[in-house]
Amino acid sequence: MKRSTQLIALMAALAAGSAGAAGTLAGTTIENTATASFDDPATGAPLNSTSNTVQTVVLPKPDFDIVYTDGTADANTITTTPVLTTGAVPGQVITTPYSLVNKGNTPLDITVNADTTGSAAGSTVKYYRVNPDGSLGAEITPGTPVTVTPDDPATAADEGIVKIAQVITLPTDPALISPTSVFGASPEGTVAGTAGADPLVTPGNGYASGTTVQEENKVVNTDLQFTRITVYAPALDNNPNTNPGTPVDSAGNPLPAASVPPVTSVSVPTETVGKVGDNTPVVSAPGYVTPAPTTPPATPSPVPGGATDPTPGGTPIATNVAGDEQIAYPIADTNATPDRVVFTNTLTNTGGATDKVQLFPALADGTPDPAYTFDPATGVFTNTATGVTIRFLDPVTGEPIKVSVDPTNPTVAQYPTVTVPNGSTAVYRTEVTYPDANDSAVISPVSVVIGADSLKDADLVSNSNTKNTILPPAAQFGDATTALGAVVTPAPVQTVNPNGVASGISSPDIADKTAVFPMDVVNNGQYNDSYTLSGTVTVPVIDPVTGATTTTVVPVLYYAPDGSLLPRVSTDPASPDYNKFITPVVAPGTEYKPLAVIQIPTGTATGDYTVTQNAVGNYSTISMTDTNNIVRVAPAGTVAVAKFIAKAGVAAGTDPKNGIDNPTDYTASGANGAKPGDTLNYKIIGKNTYNTAVTKFFLSDTVPANTTFASVALSPAPVKTIYRVTPVNSTTPGAWSATAPAAGLAAGTVIDVAVDANDDNIPDALAPSGTLTADFTVTVN
Repeated sequence: MKRSTQLIALMAALAAGSAGAAGTLAGTTIENTATASFDDPATGAPLNSTSNTVQTVVLPKPDFDIVYTDGTADANTITTTPVLTTGAVPGQVITTPYSLVNKGNTPLDITVNADTTGSAAGSTVKYYRVNPDGSLGAEITPGTPVTVTPDDPATAADEGIVKIAQVITLPTDPALISPTSVFGASPEGTVAGTAGADPLVTPGNGYASGTTVQEENKVVNTDLQFTRITVYAPALDNNPNTNPGTPVDSAGNPLPAASVPPVTSVSVPTETVGKVGDNTPVVSAPGYVTPAPTTPPATPSPVPGGATDPTPGGTPIATNVAGDEQIAYPIADTNATPDRVVFTNTLTNTGGATDKVQLFPALADGTPDPAYTFDPATGVFTNTATGVTIRFLDPVTGEPIKVSVDPTNPTVAQYPTVTVPNGSTAVYRTEVTYPDANDSAVISPVSVVIGADSLKDADLVSNSNTKNTILPPAAQFGDATTALGAVVTPAPVQTVNPNGVASGISSPDIADKTAVFPMDVVNNGQYNDSYTLSGTVTVPVIDPVTGATTTTVVPVLYYAPDGSLLPRVSTDPASPDYNKFITPVVAPGTEYKPLAVIQIPTGTATGDYTVTQNAVGNYSTISMTDTNNIVRVAPAGTVAVAKFIAKAGVAAGTDPKNGIDNPTDYTASGANGAKPGDTLNYKIIGKNTYNTAVTKFFLSDTVPANTTFASVALSPAPVKTIYRVTPVNSTTPGAWSATAPAAGLAAGTVIDVAVDANDDNIPDALAPSGTLTADFTVTVN
């Protein structure tokens, strides 16, 4: 229908509450009687003469229209209509008020159908009567006409208008709705003609019987009033932590700046760069390298765009903006409880309207990860296979974000929901809890893809993914193996000679005083690390002069495979960190093989001594020990024997023999005279220079020719002395006895003397560096 004078009049009538009937109502009888007036010829009085009555029946003049109730001009196509709803969401209901207008003079039964030309499939269109208060009344059953009476000009009531509403419900099936979908409909009215050939006989409704008449008797589809609906197109960007300009919390409320962790530079392990003032090893490097680092970069540097887990003692987190990923580098702990990292994520909405977005663990294609089950009561997603749990937390309260229960949103949320005004960035936290793995076994990264799905689209598919990744540490320290990995169960033994020379890392076994153990430091974790190595072995060292034993702690020195000493934590010999050594950076999945070198002190007593070694991750703080290596100190040394004869005036130590000093008034080489009957006094001294006791130790002397035996005694006298005599010309010694040999034994007799403190009639052992002295006298024949 064109906007014409007639339409303008109709709109004015609608506004005034009247449809404006087209003349006298059909069926009205018009009667007419003529009158002749004249003067009575006889009397001259006025007279009237009435004719017969003529009747005329008013015939139907039908006309009807459907218009927008608010007076908007008709729109014949879905693309030209000014009645437009934008940003609709799946399942949304769009209601448009219309009026059925009887512009004729006879009641009409108007059938209303929906014209959906140009509309996407899947929506439903229904029509309802409108109650006087504007609410929807009963549905107009499809195909059932609505009777609209003509307006009676004689009354103030508006009998010629019936108000209806067109209700379009959008589909929720993702296959039927997308951001490019356009939906719409227009009511299309028709009336079935009922007038017969002779309208005086069968007037009907004025339209010829058997015809179907369009609004205003126009050509079909030329008088339509479309409602057009376009679908909301989510525009979300789910990101690692940034510095959002307009941050909001999960409910869409502006956030105080203090609740948004600032983006800072984060240093994570890649390369050893030196020591700080307190002699602590420093490990620093880029937090993210594309591809992930397998070898240390030449120059370490911090990563802009990192953040820190907001919880106390939070984990450093590096941001890879290009990869839409955050990477956490947790250190090790000493407990077995599950570990957790809290990430800060941001979600920006540029879709043109406030959006409600649900968060969930997702697959790469944006669909919910079926490995996780969700408990709405606790807000926890649980992966039973891996033991990983996820919660989405409000940045202000720290409480789990709830599932939306907005009854006005036709798309019901299934997962925690955040509200993001257009042009704003919602800040939310992702808490990832994972089992506390064995710090020595190979460990895998924990990677979680976070999906963000707008509730204003039909599917349950993320509109933007981001990834939170945890790289846990793990390391192993032990004895070297050919394959990757260390051994901690065998007990490697290195045998050394404590009186030998110190050699390098190619030390042969037994021949010197150096023990060398090939070791392995294995990085079984997911990020680079270097390690501080230290170790000790405690040994007893015997004083070669006094025989006193001193407990000595010997440090383990650590060498690189090329024979160079690894860097010390401190170069100050007085520092407790002097004997701590730093390995190069060890990449994930690789190992470093240092050499543990131990220089055993001269005089160390024979025995097996356990080496205790420690390795500590400089970044991960993983602490490892190896206590199964053994340094075996072999017996080394000899037993020295010296014999001195009495000679007055000889100073002690001026005439040593075989490493043993002469006593005062005794000589080993000076000539001495004697007459028959004189007594010759000898001192026989035996010394143990081994690093271990020598058992069954005794001294022996043979009665010299031209003399006879006088006496023998140990000096100083022990608790018990035992003796043994081998007769002249005999090779079989006698039995040990506590009875001293009698004087007068002939030359050639062998006399043995020993200490028997434990009274077992067997010579006692002589301790390392111990001496035994016997005074032996004979008489010159």
